[in-house]
Amino acid sequence: MNIKGMALIAAALSLAIAGCSKQAPAENTAATTPAKVTTNPVEISLWTGYPELDPWFKIMTESYQKEHPNVKVNISSFPLKDFEKKISTAIPSNSAADIISVNPSLALRYVQTNMIQKAPDDLSAFVKSGIFPEVVVKDAVFNNAVYGIPHMMANAALFYNKKMFAEAGLTEPPKTMDQLVEYAKKLTKYDAAGKVERSGLSLRLTGGGSGVAEKFWVMQLQNGGTFLKEVSPGKYKPDYNNESGLKTFQMYVDMVHKYKTDDPVIKHDAEAFEMEKTAMLVRESWVIGDIKQKAPNLDYGTATLPAANIVVEKDFYVTNSAKGDKATAAWDFIRFLMEQDNHKQQLTMTGWHPVRDDLKLDDVFKETPQLISFFAKYNHLEVYPSIPEHDELQTKFADRLANKGFTDPSLVGNVDKMKAILAEAEKETIEILKKAGHLAE
Repeated sequence: MNIKGMALIAAALSLAIAGCSKQAPAENTAATTPAKVTTNPVEISLWTGYPELDPWFKIMTESYQKEHPNVKVNISSFPLKDFEKKISTAIPSNSAADIISVNPSLALRYVQTNMIQKAPDDLSAFVKSGIFPEVVVKDAVFNNAVYGIPHMMANAALFYNKKMFAEAGLTEPPKTMDQLVEYAKKLTKYDAAGKVERSGLSLRLTGGGSGVAEKFWVMQLQNGGTFLKEVSPGKYKPDYNNESGLKTFQMYVDMVHKYKTDDPVIKHDAEAFEMEKTAMLVRESWVIGDIKQKAPNLDYGTATLPAANIVVEKDFYVTNSAKGDKATAAWDFIRFLMEQDNHKQQLTMTGWHPVRDDLKLDDVFKETPQLISFFAKYNHLEVYPSIPEHDELQTKFADRLANKGFTDPSLVGNVDKMKAILAEAEKETIEILKKAGHLAE
C-alpha cells in the first residue's frame, strides 16, 4: 500500500499524539490539506547536511521528474555543520530551500517562530499512523500539529573486526561495558616503541560540534545515566555529574592514558575501521554503506549495545520559502520519497536507517546482515530533547571533554579532579537551561 492510501487509513484511526506544552506559534497560512500538483512549470529545492544521501536523492529526483516533467527538483548537500549554519541565516530570511532535512531539536526554533509549515492532513495522519516510534512522533509534533516527516535516524551499534577477534581468541561481541574494555585491551596492538598502532576501540575523542558529547551520552546510557533528564514537560536538569557520568568519564581516561587502548593522534572513526586501524567502533548504520564503497572485502560484524540507545532522527520540513505551487510540489515530493519502495532504497543505497517499522527488509538483511543490529528493539530509547538550545549544550560539554578531559593523563585515578570537571560543565549547562527557561527547579 502506498503512502497516500495508507494515510487515509491512518486518518480514520485518529491516533492521539501528546503535544508539547509550549506556546503555539501564530497560525500558518500554508495549505494543510492535500492538493494536486500543478501542471505549470515549477522548481523546488531540498537541502541536506548528509552528502551520503546524494545517490538516493539523485535516483528519487530522476524518478519523480519522469512522473512530473513540469517539476524540477534541485538537491544540495553540505557538510553537516556548514548546513546548520546555512539554514540558521537562510530560514529567517526566507532564502532557504523549500525542503530541509534536519533534526527536530534544531527545527524547533523555526517552528516556534512560524518559519516552518504545518504538514498537510494526509502526511500528518501518516506520521501518527503507528509505524514510527513514539519518541520520534513526539519530536515531529508541536502543539498537537505535525510539522516534521521523519525519514532518517541515526542509532548506534558496535562494529567489530571478525579477523581481529579470531586472532585474539574472542568468539562473540562484548555484552557489557566491562567486557568492552577488556576486549579493547586484548585487541590493541603497539609498535616497537610501545605506541598504539591499532586501537582496540576507537573512541570519539575530538571533533567539532556536539559529536563528542553525543558519543559520551551513548556510552553513559549503558551505565544507567543520560545527558539531560526531563523532570517535567519541557523542564530539564543535567544528569551527567553523578555516578554514571563519572564511570563513563573514567572509562575514557583509563582507555586513553592508563590502558592505552586508544590514542588521540592515530586514525579514528569509520576511516580507521575501514583501514583496519581499529578493532571496534561505535557508530551509526551509514558506516555500512561507506564500507561497501571503500572496503568491500572487510570481514566485520555488528552488535547491539548493552542496555540502551539514542535515536537521532532527521525529518523533512517545508520552509516558508515554498509558496503556492512550490509548496504543493514540495509536499508531494516528500510523499514520493516516503513511498515504501522509495524509502527502502534510502537504506539499501546509503546505509542510513529509515525511521519506520513497516518496511519489509528480509531481503536487505539477507544481503547485509550487519544491518540487523540497527533494527534491534531496546527497552530504553532516548532522543534529543525538544529544546532549541540542546546543540549549544552538547557543543559546550563536548569542548570541555575534548580539551580538558581526554587530553589530561593526570586524571588517571584522580576522581576528585574528574568530578570537578563534570561539576564545572554542569554549572554551565544549568546556566544555559535557565536562560532559555527550560531548567527544572
